[in-house]
Amino acid sequence: MLAGMSRLRSLLALALAAALLHPLGVPPALAAPPPADEPSAPQVSADAAVLIDASSGRVLWGRDADVPRDPASTTKMMTALVALQLGRPDELITVGAAAAATPGSSAGLRAGERYRLEDLLRGLLLRSGNDAAVAIAVHLAGSVPAFAALMNARARQLGLENTNFANPHGLTAPLHHSSAHDLALIARAGLQLPAFATLVDSAEGTMQGRDPLQREIRRELRNTNRLLLAYDWVDGVKTGTTGAAGNCLVASGTRGGMRLIAVVLHSDDRWGDALRMLQWGFVHFSQPVRAPAGTVVARLPVSLAPRRDAAVEVVAGAGLQAVVALDELPWLTVRRDLPDSISAPVRAGQRLGTLTLLLAGQPMASVPLLAARGVPRAAPLRLLLRHLLPL
Repeated sequence: MLAGMSRLRSLLALALAAALLHPLGVPPALAAPPPADEPSAPQVSADAAVLIDASSGRVLWGRDADVPRDPASTTKMMTALVALQLGRPDELITVGAAAAATPGSSAGLRAGERYRLEDLLRGLLLRSGNDAAVAIAVHLAGSVPAFAALMNARARQLGLENTNFANPHGLTAPLHHSSAHDLALIARAGLQLPAFATLVDSAEGTMQGRDPLQREIRRELRNTNRLLLAYDWVDGVKTGTTGAAGNCLVASGTRGGMRLIAVVLHSDDRWGDALRMLQWGFVHFSQPVRAPAGTVVARLPVSLAPRRDAAVEVVAGAGLQAVVALDELPWLTVRRDLPDSISAPVRAGQRLGTLTLLLAGQPMASVPLLAARGVPRAAPLRLLLRHLLPL
C-alpha cells in the first residue's frame, strides 16, 4: 500500500510538472471537492495544541488552538524576535540588579556582568533564563513595560489576535497571554531568521562575558528542549513551565524539506504530545508539488523589440510548494496568470505574472513569474520602417 501511495505521489508530481511546462496552460481544477474527512487525529493530552506547516502557516490539526492561555517561557520566542530586530549581535549589555534578581529559571547572571547580545540570547533560548530576558529588555527599551509594548507591536504586525505580553520572560502576570496558534506563528516568524533558527537548533552553547573586574566569565549551557537532544530531525524551538501554564512546548521538525511546528500548552506529556503530533504530520501530509525557482513556465511574445519574433522566457521567481494531506493530492492544480504578450523594454527579473497552487480551486501558495532576461526596445527608426514595411 505504501509503495502504491509513493507511486501515486510520483505520478501526480510528474503530471503537475508537465502542466507547468505545457505551452497552452494548465488543466482546470477537478469539479469535485476534496474529501471532508481529515486523517485520524494524533493522541494528545494537552489542553490546547496546534500543528502547522512552517512554509505556509496552514493549520494541519488543532485543539482549542485559538483560546488565550498562559504561555510561560514560550514568551521568550517573541523576546528574541524583538531583540534580533532592534539589537546587534555584538552589542554589549550590562546586567542590572533587577535582571539579576528576576525569579524563576536563570542563566546565572549577576549584576554588573557584561555580555554581548548574542550570548544573552543563548541564555534566553537555551537555558530559558528569565534574568537574560530582563537584561535584554531593559537594555533595548529602557524598561520591561516599554519592551513589552514593542513585543505587542510585533504581535500586531504578525496578525496575532489572541496574544498580549506584559513581560519578556513569561512569568504569570495579568494580561499576559497567547494561544497555541499564535505561538506557532511566532515560531514560524523566528525560524525565518537564520540567527534565531541557529539558536533554537543548538543542543549546547556557551555564554561568554566579563565580571565587574573585567575577569572572563564562561558558562556552558544545555538546551532545555529534550526532543532536540533526542532526535536529529527536531530543530527547535522553546519550552515553557509555570504553575498556571503547566508544561508547554513549541517544537519544530524537518523531514524531506518539509518543516512542521507543533505547540502544546498545559500538557501532561509535552515531549510525547509534540513528538506524536510531528510524526503524525509527517505520515499524513506531504509536500508533493515543487516548481523550483527558475523553472521555465512560458514564452511570451515581446512587441516593439528589435526582432519581430522576439520572446522572453518566463520563470518561477521562487520555489512553489505547499503541504497537503495525502488524500488531497488529486485536487491540486496550478494556475498561471500571465498576459498574452508584453511590450519592450523588458527588464531581467521584471515581474510578469503569478504562478498559484490551488487545492480544489482555492489558492494555497503563489510565487511571482519573472522575465528570465531583458529585451530592449527597438530604435524609433526601426519601428517606423517596420510599420511602413510590415513584411
